[in-house]
Amino acid sequence: MKKTSQDPASRRKFLTLGILGGASLIASPAAAMTSTPDDGETVSMLTPDGKLVEVPKSAVSSAGKSKKTGNKDILDWVKPPKTSK
Repeated sequence: MKKTSQDPASRRKFLTLGILGGASLIASPAAAMTSTPDDGETVSMLTPDGKLVEVPKSAVSSAGKSKKTGNKDILDWVKPPKTSK
């Protein structure tokens, strides 16, 4: 059998291009998934199942413009019903 001499630089170049190509394939979907809204202002919130998500601040500010519950309202709500003797 005849041995062929291969240039070590060409092997290194091939491996380097392969590693860089693989890294770019892995990084491109991750970069696409981390897009941010145009305004840039987000608020971190929890979903009902406990996951942390970032919501645009404009969506949160329009959601809750209601009256706050006071201590008296809570105590009246928790109070047990009156029973007659």
